Amino acid sequence: MEFLRKIIRIPLFFLWFVFAPLACRLVNHGSGARRRALGWTLVWAKVTAWIFNLKIRVEGEMPAVSGGLIAANHQSCLDILVLAATFRIRFAPKIEMRSWPIIGFMTKCNDPVWIDRSTRARAKESSDAMGRTMKDGDWMMVFPEGTVSNGENGLLPFKSTPFQAVIDAGSKVLPVLIVYDRKCRSRVQWPENAGFLLHVWGLLGLKETPVTVYIMKETAPGDGEDRKSFALRTHDSMDERWRSL
Repeated sequence: MEFLRKIIRIPLFFLWFVFAPLACRLVNHGSGARRRALGWTLVWAKVTAWIFNLKIRVEGEMPAVSGGLIAANHQSCLDILVLAATFRIRFAPKIEMRSWPIIGFMTKCNDPVWIDRSTRARAKESSDAMGRTMKDGDWMMVFPEGTVSNGENGLLPFKSTPFQAVIDAGSKVLPVLIVYDRKCRSRVQWPENAGFLLHVWGLLGLKETPVTVYIMKETAPGDGEDRKSFALRTHDSMDERWRSL
């Protein structure tokens, strides 16, 4: 049955990943292009989640006011899909992803803020772009751990750079935890040294993938709090909740 599911889903997956970027490029021009890009990302994510048979459940209150940084744990390539199908978000991927096959082309359609840490000046440009997005009332999304992790020993330490953008913008952080059902968790987690396509191949064979998105209370930097302290405080609250789930 697993092989049959892959045979059925592979054509859907690739047809959608060809059609979606082309359609996105056709509509995302002129005034308001970025807002349309964010709306199209939501549509793309919901359809792709249907192809993978993701069963997304949300616990916690959706924020009443838009604009800020969504900080989430990172276990799988499905994480981006889960968040994009739940929130209207602008991605902040590392710049190396721009050249990745399939996913790089698709990510460009979101009009993302590419994170470039090659020099201090370029890192500052990325941070400023994130800040402008949050001030405009849109949600940025980052995985502050900086890499995938199975979470068996808790969350990895957070990179503090995205938190500086929040401080500079006078914005807030929305901590989010992505928790996959135990019956499929080991299959969903990105295997070490496995490529993107191999990872997707394994995921396409799953009958269904139940996942819960836990929305925690929004947090803002304290008066005079620096980015490292803010990142650590956010990490510790998320890690404590993660260990209790």
